[in-house]
Amino acid sequence: MDQGVKKKKTIMKNQREVIISEKLPPLQAPYSHGVKVGGWVFTAGILGVDTGGNLVGRTPGRADLESQLRQALQNITTILEALGTSPERVAKVKAYITDFRSFDRYNSTYREFFTPPYPARASIGADLARENAIIEVEAIATVSGKLHEVRSPVIEGWDTPVAKGGIRVGDFLFVGGRIARDAKGQLVGRGDSKVQTEQALDNVGATLEAAGFEFSDVIKINATVTDWHGLKQYNEILKKYVSEPFPAGATIQGQIAREEMLIETETVPARGAKRFVSSEVAGVSHFALKRREDTIYVRHLPGSLAPQSHAVQCGDFVFLCGEVGRDVSGRLVGPGDIRAQTRKTMENIHLLMEPLGGTLADIVKVNATMSDYRLFPAFNEEYATFFSPPYPARTTVVTGLGQGGVVVELEAIAVLGASQDASFVTGPSGN
Repeated sequence: MDQGVKKKKTIMKNQREVIISEKLPPLQAPYSHGVKVGGWVFTAGILGVDTGGNLVGRTPGRADLESQLRQALQNITTILEALGTSPERVAKVKAYITDFRSFDRYNSTYREFFTPPYPARASIGADLARENAIIEVEAIATVSGKLHEVRSPVIEGWDTPVAKGGIRVGDFLFVGGRIARDAKGQLVGRGDSKVQTEQALDNVGATLEAAGFEFSDVIKINATVTDWHGLKQYNEILKKYVSEPFPAGATIQGQIAREEMLIETETVPARGAKRFVSSEVAGVSHFALKRREDTIYVRHLPGSLAPQSHAVQCGDFVFLCGEVGRDVSGRLVGPGDIRAQTRKTMENIHLLMEPLGGTLADIVKVNATMSDYRLFPAFNEEYATFFSPPYPARTTVVTGLGQGGVVVELEAIAVLGASQDASFVTGPSGN
């Protein structure tokens, strides 16, 4: 075994493997660098930090994106290899970048680690919790499944290192960020969020069609809007493409790589039988007298304010929507209070996992969005009380949230059975 990797067994109620790698940065928050379960690996959002915990490439007066990205991708490579896979088996990458003036350098450096066919990818402009950090990268990889590139004629000519459509692995298809560009790469609908939303979703549809999927197969859809004024139009238009039972969803405010782009969407469709989790409270996601056999209605969950389900299960996988700290009446618990909202959000996540036969220990990946980086320490303290080590992989970014008073939103991926047989990779303790 590599001298930089140590293995140990940790007992929680069940036995799970924990791999401690001296080649990874120390842990300074309640998360793992990566989790393997069910033939998949989910990494945390990884920064350009070395084994000493130092952010690399900090040159006064210059944002050294290349150094930070190389270090982040090298860390991801270490995580993947420790869990039995490699960068060649990555199906999806998502990056958060603080300044898109570095975008060309980002693509150039990215090509050093990934070659065609590239993974599906989304790149979002957001602030990061660590000072001087420029980029944070997360990945989803298969351990032994075969990757198939799905090529879509709509984006065939786009000159970026991304899958020219999507990446299919088994029953799952990963469709990266789709924006309002036509087949020639030209912006459609300048200044018009309605037109841009339609074009972005049409581009998603072209990839689905090329892969033999339909919008009814989509189980998770993420959107980034540059301005919350476009959110209402996005939700109205989305209902023309998806219908009840809706996919799980999450929407944040952030920058988009190309100038004058107002929206970017990313989707995960899947084949196979599905179960949906919704609230008993009527909302945008369903009508009071209309109940479906494929949907579990949970009494104490708040009604949805958007066309989305609280969660969608396909096989052992559960994709959770972006949850916030609202109670069953729709009231926000603790406006502006990170501790109260974190507790209520985690309680809501517990409520939706329970009827699926899962627990919080089955969660393998969490994406946390906060409104202020100064909330990070208090958030970690509250968050950690809902888990026992080893923790899920986690990405944390700072950007706008769509409702007044909301300071944190959590979305997650769970794999039923992960509480028993998942493998985790971590760095040394940072305490």
